Amino acid sequence: MLKDYYRATNYYMRVLRELIFPRRCAVCGNVIDTAYLCPACRKGYALQKYVQLKPREEFLAGQAEPMAEDMLDSVLLLYKYDGILKEALQRLKFSSEASLLPLLSEEAEAALPSAKLRWLSQFDVITCIPTSPERRAQRGFDVPEAIFAPLLEQRGGEFQAQLLSRVRSTLPLFELSPQQRREELNGCFELKPSATRMVAGKRVLLCDDIYTTGSTMAEAARVLRGAGAREVHGVAMCASSHNW
Repeated sequence: MLKDYYRATNYYMRVLRELIFPRRCAVCGNVIDTAYLCPACRKGYALQKYVQLKPREEFLAGQAEPMAEDMLDSVLLLYKYDGILKEALQRLKFSSEASLLPLLSEEAEAALPSAKLRWLSQFDVITCIPTSPERRAQRGFDVPEAIFAPLLEQRGGEFQAQLLSRVRSTLPLFELSPQQRREELNGCFELKPSATRMVAGKRVLLCDDIYTTGSTMAEAARVLRGAGAREVHGVAMCASSHNW
C-alpha cells in the first residue's frame, strides 16, 4: 500500500513538472508526451530483434562451457546500445541519475511487441538480472529492475524482481573477452531458497539492461535451469553493436 502511494505521488509530481516544463525528445528536442524519444528519433535506435537459440553440439557433448545459445531459448533485444541511449544507461549506472528511470521504462514499453500482454502471458515467471548488494546500496536501485518493474508489475505474482541474488561482486565486464566474461561470472548468481518451487517446470523470462555477449544472462539461466526451469528466455533494453 505504501509503495503504491509513493508511486502515485511520484507520477503526479512528474505530470505537474511536465505541465510547467514540457518533456522533450532527448535527441531532437521536440515536445513529447511519454518516454525518452519521439517516434521519429526512436526509429534510429529501434532494434526489436528476436533471436531463437539452441544449444551447440559441442556443449551437448560436454566438450564446451555454456554460452548464451546453450542456456537461453530466445532473446528479444529492444534497442541499439548507442548514442543517447548508451549515454542514458551509463548515467544510470555510473552517476545514479534516477530521474531517467521512468523515461527509460516507458521507452522499453514502447519497444515491446504490440501485443505486449499476450507476449508476456507466455511466461510463468518474470525476473531480473540482479546487481551486487554493494552497487544496489550505492545507486539506490537495480537498473534492470527499475526499468522493467513498472511495466511488468501489472502481471501480478508472475513478476518476481529479486528471484536471483548476486552472491559475489564481479569486475566490470566491458573490457573482458567472452571467455574472461564467462570465467568472471561463473558462480556469481544464486537462486533464493524460497524460489526453487517458483521456477521448477516453468517458462522464465530474464530481464537485463544491456546484452553484449549474453554471458550474464547465460550464467543466470544456468542457475534457473539447475533449479528445474523448463525454458529460459531473455529480454534486454539495449544490445551492443555486434548483435545488430
